[in-house]
Amino acid sequence: MARTPREPNRLSSPRRVAGSVDDPAELAPAVSRPLVAWFKKTARDLPWRQTKDAYRIWVSEVMLQQTQVKTVIGYFHAFLDLFPTMKALAAAPEEKVLRAWEGLGYYRRARNLHAAAKMLVKHGHDNLPPDPVLLSTLPGMGEYTRNAVLSQAHGLALPIIEANSQRVLCRILGVQDDPARGPVKKWLWQSAAKLVCHSDPSAYNQALMELGALVCTPQKPGCLICPARPWCSASKTGEPESIPLKSERPAITRVWEVCMAACSGSGTHRCWLLFRRPATASRWAGLWEFAHQPMSQRDTPRDALYSLIQQLFPSDKPVETWNAGKVQHAITRYQVKLRVEVAQWEGKPAPQLTEHDAWAWLSPAEIATLPLSAPQRRVWEMVSAMPF
Repeated sequence: MARTPREPNRLSSPRRVAGSVDDPAELAPAVSRPLVAWFKKTARDLPWRQTKDAYRIWVSEVMLQQTQVKTVIGYFHAFLDLFPTMKALAAAPEEKVLRAWEGLGYYRRARNLHAAAKMLVKHGHDNLPPDPVLLSTLPGMGEYTRNAVLSQAHGLALPIIEANSQRVLCRILGVQDDPARGPVKKWLWQSAAKLVCHSDPSAYNQALMELGALVCTPQKPGCLICPARPWCSASKTGEPESIPLKSERPAITRVWEVCMAACSGSGTHRCWLLFRRPATASRWAGLWEFAHQPMSQRDTPRDALYSLIQQLFPSDKPVETWNAGKVQHAITRYQVKLRVEVAQWEGKPAPQLTEHDAWAWLSPAEIATLPLSAPQRRVWEMVSAMPF
């Protein structure tokens, strides 16, 4: 029996604006040269642009993932004050690295940075070598981060694609498709490789990111002042903000949790019970936190608090409890509201085993040295400022 021919997958390559060049290589170096010239004339004075040190560029690129430039600048300086070299970072304990990262979020970035530094130092490197194959084996070293470091520090003509440069490339090349789709992403990387400026890949790659951050913005792009306008397919449509297509965002789910800040003692001798999340946790691994758990729709805040107390201390009860306030934060598609309750204990009872790695009754001075997530740090600031 003859097989029916399979219909070709029309989504194997991106949909594009009519009239876009067939081969992106046709636009090089016509596009790359004005982009490099524009960048050298208008680039922002950012600290990681004042160095060719691969380690410092690497730290900046990891910090800049999903974090705004203005936020990163302060962390960048503080982090390098603590860990001025890759060897210093590799030698540091993980808790110190996480504490330095506190507030930046996405802590897996810090753990991967630390682990990769230790791997490189172990194999005799005191900085990141110009070796794409070796760097690809490091934890957290994706293609973008690797190529950004190698092009900026070592001058290798490698392409980059992150949020801003992806938008710029999609608009120049007229990609009317979702760049999150695998085939589109692959095509964009292949096309980006054809456009890299071999004479100055560092300036070219940074120009793409700078253009996306300052001019070719998601909404109301500044086409009239864009150096790539003569070759931009999206600009010619009159509706550049419609490119690229975006996947529909998932709906926000609202979650209530009760958080118990257990304390013991008084005055300068007061201490607090915190738990360390396991190294295998999917979120905030290795960070310390107060006990907390979700509340069901049927729970009152007091019911939820005493349910948590019963789980941790089935044979012991606090002498007093009172509400401290609320802390709200967002995690991907979840909006979480923590109702913070303080529970005072006479002694320092040992909690029942939980999924955490460790627990301890800690002084305020000790808590100050430990890494906490941003919402848990706000909980600590709230309860530690309460008049007792």
